[in-house]
Amino acid sequence: IDHRPLEQAIPFTSPENLRITLQTPNAGPVTGMGIPEGITLIVGGGYHGKSTLLQALERGIYNHRPNDGREQVVTRNDAVKVRAEDGRSIASVDLSTFISTLPGGIKTENFSTTNASGSTSQAAAIMEAIESGSRCLLLDEDISATNFLIRDERMQRLIAPEKEPITPFVNRVRSLYDDHRISTILVLGGSGDYFAPADLVLALDHYTPQDLTNEAKKIASPPAAPLTSSNIPKPARIIDKTSLNPHKEAPAYRGNRRGGPPRDSRPPRLNIKAPNSNTLIFGKEEIDLSLLSQFLGESQIRCIGHALAHAVTTNLITSPTTISELAQQLSDLINEEGFTAFHPNPPGDWIAFRPHEIASTLNRLRSLKILTNSIS
Repeated sequence: IDHRPLEQAIPFTSPENLRITLQTPNAGPVTGMGIPEGITLIVGGGYHGKSTLLQALERGIYNHRPNDGREQVVTRNDAVKVRAEDGRSIASVDLSTFISTLPGGIKTENFSTTNASGSTSQAAAIMEAIESGSRCLLLDEDISATNFLIRDERMQRLIAPEKEPITPFVNRVRSLYDDHRISTILVLGGSGDYFAPADLVLALDHYTPQDLTNEAKKIASPPAAPLTSSNIPKPARIIDKTSLNPHKEAPAYRGNRRGGPPRDSRPPRLNIKAPNSNTLIFGKEEIDLSLLSQFLGESQIRCIGHALAHAVTTNLITSPTTISELAQQLSDLINEEGFTAFHPNPPGDWIAFRPHEIASTLNRLRSLKILTNSIS
């Protein structure tokens, strides 16, 4: 619950064979552990620092304050943490890469629900991250849906493959990189099924990393199901602008003001609030962002709310505008014009965002509607 460095912390040291040197503009060369593109597993016993390392990587998309302890943890800017989010809404996402036809003949190429399961929500999060331009997925076994990550040989013998609509991530992770150049960094503590497709197996022992790739490959078993190619759709989900409303009806005047409008004619007012570090109030809607660990709290959430309101109240959303296009446009605006692009007198505590945070917020807006002819 506290991001300050632990007292008497063990300094991070890189395995010798993974050390690389980067040239920085103001501090000269910096040497440390380089995680290559591809499939990386972070393994080890409980409490040895696996999730802590992943949390440092997920925040490496941002700069850090001096003495933070993570100043030199740098992650590519399009890395997105994905996890299971039971109960979230999904709006017209193509899940067919991971989930085939559901019982009752429900198709998954254009899937919507107001109450997603763990596996369905994680599949949607991956497809949404790819749609927003991510080429690096971060996953932690502890907060993932087990039946989404793996399906062992015994279970496949008991439940025939044709009766299981879920294609586990282990059967797609290799082709995600080979066919689409989408890397994965995955924290694992209880399954060796990923040893076969992995490029790098990084083991943490008392917070010290070791490269155990060769050892893992020696004990890797053939996958319970063949590693299959993944036909990643190219989604172009077009936003129905009418489903985004940042306004809320204002209470009626108590009485006519001198020379003012009559009672009950008060116009709707912009309603953008961040009551806590996990929630955005957007008009009448409450967007739950509590499980998205790459958000930076109320200041960033308020900024995102005003950016989306700007998009609605101007001509930024025209027909057709996709989620990925809008997210990139708003990110470009803040980079080119600063916060004044969204507010004439922006508060001094606003925090900038990436396209991925805009897309993640939109995808969790329960009123979001996608034009039905937009899926490709």
